[in-house]
Amino acid sequence: MEIANRKLHKKSPFMAIYIATFLGAFHVFMMTYINSSFLSQFISERSVGLLFAIGSLTSIAALVIIPIILRVFGNYLTLVVLTIIEIFILLGMAFISDAAIILPLFVAHWVVFQLMFINVDVFFESSQKKESDTGSKRGILLTIINAALIISILVVGFILKDNEFWKVYLTSVAILIPFLLLVLIKFRKFKDPVYENFKFVNTLKKVRKSKAIRNIFTAQFFLKFFYSWMVVYMPIYLHDHIGFDWPQISIIFTIMLLPFILFEIPAGKAADKWWGEKELLSIGFVIMALFTIAIPFISVPSFVLWAAILFCTRIGASMVEITTESYFFKHVQGDDADVISFFRMTRPFAYIAGPIAAIIALQFLPFQYIFLVLGIIMLFGLKYSFALKDTR
Repeated sequence: MEIANRKLHKKSPFMAIYIATFLGAFHVFMMTYINSSFLSQFISERSVGLLFAIGSLTSIAALVIIPIILRVFGNYLTLVVLTIIEIFILLGMAFISDAAIILPLFVAHWVVFQLMFINVDVFFESSQKKESDTGSKRGILLTIINAALIISILVVGFILKDNEFWKVYLTSVAILIPFLLLVLIKFRKFKDPVYENFKFVNTLKKVRKSKAIRNIFTAQFFLKFFYSWMVVYMPIYLHDHIGFDWPQISIIFTIMLLPFILFEIPAGKAADKWWGEKELLSIGFVIMALFTIAIPFISVPSFVLWAAILFCTRIGASMVEITTESYFFKHVQGDDADVISFFRMTRPFAYIAGPIAAIIALQFLPFQYIFLVLGIIMLFGLKYSFALKDTR
């Protein structure tokens, strides 16, 4: 039986990774679209973005040292410890009501879950053997992640009533238990690659030396910048300004996110075999920009209209997401932990730049017009998509 299981594992190295990815993403996404509303109970709407920026700045420091941690403790043990820490953080957020404790706990959560995704990336890249199917496998991985996102939002809409956010955080803890068990069982014998110490200046030089990686880094930054505004400000806008309740918002967001399920696997295959990343990435930025620009001109609480507009923004985002992921991971290996860490820093960098830019915009514009600004910013992503050279 043991021999059979070993053979099965060799034939299906991604199965455990896919399941772990689903559970890990599920636990994070339970909180993604309610964090800003939860935090606005303790601080003002405009200050919420600043807290995300602080968490992201801390994340950058953590991502700088993660290759060192991986060399000392290994990817498996690091993920186990981080998961246990995350469980205790979320328990604190569920049951503690003191702002002086909640705010640091949120920052800690923001750091820990991003490090956990680095661990999963290392497992994935160490199992990847052929570059030719990177887009397809990344498409499957991202579809699994986004399936977790959609299901989690439906669950949130079901359990969240009258701003009882503790239910969401406690449910997230419950999801982490099978995640931890899976990691303990399936990855304990993981053989670590050789990790390079993260040297910011050297890694930056390595990234700048490669035109392909440099351009895809920037394209990924624009995507994460888009997410930073949408994650922080769209729930607040729909709930506090348009007037939707949480069950309505959860269904709108579920519809909004369907493109990530519907289009990422086909887009990943198209990038591998037919169109290439350059064309798909450019089309994605245009779609994102145009429909985001339309948002401030919709003031009616029409469920269908809001679901349709946000759905269209994510058609573009899904195309940008799969092409940036596919293109980047065709240019790195499992032992490029420093470059992978730097790539993942696009998220915290965007969550620093995004909220700060939004705070500045809010000094001069009504709340809804920050989405007009966001749409215009997305058009600048075309400069970097046009500069790519297709890998097919």
